[in-house]
Amino acid sequence: MSFKNIIVIILCLWATSSFAQKIQGTVKSESGEVVSFANVVVLNSSLGTVADKSGNFAIPLKKGKYELQISAVGFASKIQQVEMIDKSLILNITLSDNTQTLDEVVITADKVEASLQKTPLAVTSLNAKQLEEYRVWTINDLTALAPSTFTVEHGNSTGSSFLNIRGSMGFSNDQAVATYVDGVYQFDYFSAPLNFSNIERVEILRGPQGTLYGRNAFGGVLNVITKRPTNKTSGFAEIDLGNYGQQRYSVGFNAPLIKDKLFVNAGFQSNGRGAIYDNPTLNTKDFDQHNAYIGNFNLKYLVSDQWTIDLNTRYESDKDKGAYPWSATDSIARANPYTVYGNWDNTERRTNFNTSAAIKYFGNNFNFTSITSFVDYHIWLPGRFDFDFSPAELISFTTWTKQNQWTQELRFSSPANANRLKWTVGSFLFGEKSTNSSTTYFDKDYTLLDPNAPYSSIANGKRNAFGVAFFGQATYALTPTFDITVGTRYDIEHRELTQNSAFEKGGVVMPMTTDSTAKKTFNAFTPKVILSQKLTENSMIYGSYAKGFRVGGFNFGNTANPTYNPEKSDNYEVGVKNTFLNNRLKINLTAFYFQQKDQQVSTSQDGINYATLNVGDMDNYGLELEASVLPIKNLQINWTASTSHSEYKKLELFDAISNSVINYKGNKAINNPALQSMLAVQYGLPLSKSTQNLKAFVRGEFRYIGEYQLDFVNAYRQNAYSMVNARAGVTSNHFDVAIWARNLNDVRYMAFGYGSYMMGTPRMWGVTVTGKF
Repeated sequence: MSFKNIIVIILCLWATSSFAQKIQGTVKSESGEVVSFANVVVLNSSLGTVADKSGNFAIPLKKGKYELQISAVGFASKIQQVEMIDKSLILNITLSDNTQTLDEVVITADKVEASLQKTPLAVTSLNAKQLEEYRVWTINDLTALAPSTFTVEHGNSTGSSFLNIRGSMGFSNDQAVATYVDGVYQFDYFSAPLNFSNIERVEILRGPQGTLYGRNAFGGVLNVITKRPTNKTSGFAEIDLGNYGQQRYSVGFNAPLIKDKLFVNAGFQSNGRGAIYDNPTLNTKDFDQHNAYIGNFNLKYLVSDQWTIDLNTRYESDKDKGAYPWSATDSIARANPYTVYGNWDNTERRTNFNTSAAIKYFGNNFNFTSITSFVDYHIWLPGRFDFDFSPAELISFTTWTKQNQWTQELRFSSPANANRLKWTVGSFLFGEKSTNSSTTYFDKDYTLLDPNAPYSSIANGKRNAFGVAFFGQATYALTPTFDITVGTRYDIEHRELTQNSAFEKGGVVMPMTTDSTAKKTFNAFTPKVILSQKLTENSMIYGSYAKGFRVGGFNFGNTANPTYNPEKSDNYEVGVKNTFLNNRLKINLTAFYFQQKDQQVSTSQDGINYATLNVGDMDNYGLELEASVLPIKNLQINWTASTSHSEYKKLELFDAISNSVINYKGNKAINNPALQSMLAVQYGLPLSKSTQNLKAFVRGEFRYIGEYQLDFVNAYRQNAYSMVNARAGVTSNHFDVAIWARNLNDVRYMAFGYGSYMMGTPRMWGVTVTGKF
């Protein structure tokens, strides 16, 4: 045999081993019928395909262990592990009807694709269908949908809400729960809560997530993922109409621009709501009104089997008239629900522009991700906001803030066929610029307190910040059933604030202070350790420790306390995840012990200079339950529940009566229900056996919220209450019609209380009509 022939044979063998190896098979139902056009995706890779009309598929794969996600309309999605050895693999996949088997869910909580039930984290995932069933339109609708998750509706406007997880929430300029949209961190807590439009899923991670998510993932993470472009043409149009003038119009489409190469997904939404509040002072029954426009445009380009590029852009514009309809006391708010007595229309405007480019490489030895993003956020009051909450013209307020942020994340991770060791390392770099101006008006009736009124004070500020972080996490399988995960992150952040103030009277502005600059550098070390044991193929138990931090900041206009320090947390957690009865029953149980140190609280030490100060240490422990079951075909029951026992070890607040600082040790955390639960029951009734899958459904939800405190002193509280939601309608392959009601029993509850008070949303009802192709 000639040398040339030997070389040819070697090259042929190499080509066969590298490229000819593949996994192929057929997707069928439990009854043995083929499932046409099922999606088969290799997790943590760019590989995937759509089965043909006969249910056949084939994907080229190299040697190693992989996880496949298989999904099809009308069937429960499935995650299947496969191992490629040294030849092609024949795989026959059986999908079960989604009316008698629960979905196997894929999440990206660890910034890689993984099975929810095999990820040792306390995380809840809500897909597009679940968001529709629960009628989740904004962050306000997330209360109790995940254990220990509570939303404070504090502003009656689109973005003025605080998310509380395990008793941890923020009242300074940085949230205690980090929010990410398509991998882009939302820096400002007013920009983070957004209208949910064209959403693929929402992940709620409970407990500190600082190792992978960094700053302000102090109590957890809200991870929002919009719909991803695919190689399939589809679309929808939806109309929602309801009481209080509710109108919501949504459209979205997905299409390949170049088949198998370039795809687009886009969505647009316009929504509005009429008045809930009236204002006798202004003699109007239509004090408040919401209007918002949201659009997103996502492009995906498959450069090759190994390289992909994703371009994501999102824009939201909100106009909220009648924002912050607060009452001065708890008793006034309860005695006069949905009535406000101010002298101004309290109009608030917001715009939020997010754009990012994600470049991904999927290789044999590692995967690589680069995410570059830019955020432009603007909030302003076109007029004034009434700050005394009374018919008198005492104090009013106006402000505007403009922020720009850019971020760069570089991440390397183990490849899709990783075996015993799975790892992620990376860096995060950001820069931020923020400009702010606010004016406080001491109006004509203020002469009762100061004969020099009317006059106003003006404060201007510019904030620059930049930071860098390095992080890493690795999971090693010590045995086939026992894993250890170790992670750590180191953050350095530098902040600068330049501010000045002025005094205005009779149209004449007089400077009070010249520019002064405060600088501070923060750093944090946030480790994480997880031990997990697989008890059976469908059960696991884990224990973890994680540390978190919330960045420090500046107190505008406060010379006595110009800065405050970071807040820190420690979280100890034990959890068990179980799937029973051939995936018809899922039960996850978590026990946690959460410690907050140097908590940032708005208070004073002298009764004159109020500022954000590090005056609190608080412990919280509790239990969390998530359960889903399909007891009979077409009947699904979901239940989340959590308990919480919080107690301050230190809480030093100023007391005006004694004119001294008092330690309120033993007090409970604010806006942290002692018990909360959401029970959802839905039954579907097939109306025909046609290809349109026409089905009627009825759904009921029972939400219980235990007692929670409205202030740090624990002088005011909201007693426990129950709320009933309902939904019913007809679905098919191409249209859905549903009628729904939230707070059907019209329970009255205090949604916000901290120096001012506001009632929660009353009974809301409406109809939703959806067309899809």
